[in-house]
Amino acid sequence: MLQLLSAGSEVAFTQIFDQYKGKVYSVAWKFLKTNDLAEEIVQDVFLKIWLKREKMAEVNNFRSYLFILTRNLIFDRMKSKAYETTADTELYPARMTISDADYRLRSRQCLDLLLEAISLLPPRQKEVFQMAKINGLSHERIARKLHLSPLTVKKHMAEALKFVRRHLEGLSAAVVCLLDMMSRS
Repeated sequence: MLQLLSAGSEVAFTQIFDQYKGKVYSVAWKFLKTNDLAEEIVQDVFLKIWLKREKMAEVNNFRSYLFILTRNLIFDRMKSKAYETTADTELYPARMTISDADYRLRSRQCLDLLLEAISLLPPRQKEVFQMAKINGLSHERIARKLHLSPLTVKKHMAEALKFVRRHLEGLSAAVVCLLDMMSRS
C-alpha cells in the first residue's frame, strides 16, 4: 500500500486513512480531551503523510512512523496551547490598563521596530524570513521555491531570528515576547 501511495495513488491514501484515522483520533483525544483538537490532529497527520507520500515507500514500520508523527503533532499542539494560555494570562491584564489607542500605538511601534530589523537582514535571510513568517510557508516549501535544502532554509531562519533578537535587545519586553512567539510558530 505504501508503494502505491509513494506513486501518488489516492485510492491507497484513502485506504490508509480509513484504516488508521480511528487510531490517530483516539490517541489525540486521550491527550487533548477535545473532539475538535483530536480531529485537527487527524487532519494534520494525514496531510503530512500525503505531502510526504513520495517517501512512504522508504518507511519500514508504518505503525511506528504514524505513532511518532501523531505524538509529535500532539506535543506541538499542547505546547502551542500552553503558550496561548500563558500569553492570555500575562498579557491581557496589561492591555486592560492602557487605552485602546495607546495599545494600537505601541503595537504599531513594535511592528515598525520589527520591520526595521527585518530590513537590515542579508538578502537571502530576509527572503527566507519573510516567506516563513509573513507568507506562512513551511521550510520545505521555501526550500523547493528557492532551490535550497531544508537544512539551509532552517539555518537562514535561525540566523535571521538571532540577528533580529540582537538588533532589538534592550527594547520593550513586548517586542521580545513577539519574537519568541514568532520563533515558535
